[in-house]
Amino acid sequence: MAKEEPQSISRDLQELQKKLSLLIDSFQNNSKVVAFMKSPVGQYLDSHPFLAFTLLVFIVMSAVPVGFFLLILVLTTLAALLGVIILEGH
Repeated sequence: MAKEEPQSISRDLQELQKKLSLLIDSFQNNSKVVAFMKSPVGQYLDSHPFLAFTLLVFIVMSAVPVGFFLLILVLTTLAALLGVIILEGH
C-alpha cells in the first residue's frame, strides 16, 4: 500500500502540472495579453521581472482594503434599509 500512494501522488502532480500548463498557455495566447506584452510597458516589465512581481503584489494588496470598504458599504446599506423597513412597519 505504501508503494501505491507515491504513484497516485505522482499522477495527481502530473495532472495538476498539465492543468497549470494549460492555464498558462491560455493566458499567453489571450489577444489582450499578447498586445500588452508587445507594448513598451510589457517589454519593460518582461525585462524587469522583480518590478513586475512587485507591481502585481501592490495591486493585489491594494485591492483588499477596497474590497473590505465595499463590503462594509453594502452591509451598512442593507442594515439601513432593514431598519427603515422595520421602523416604518410599526
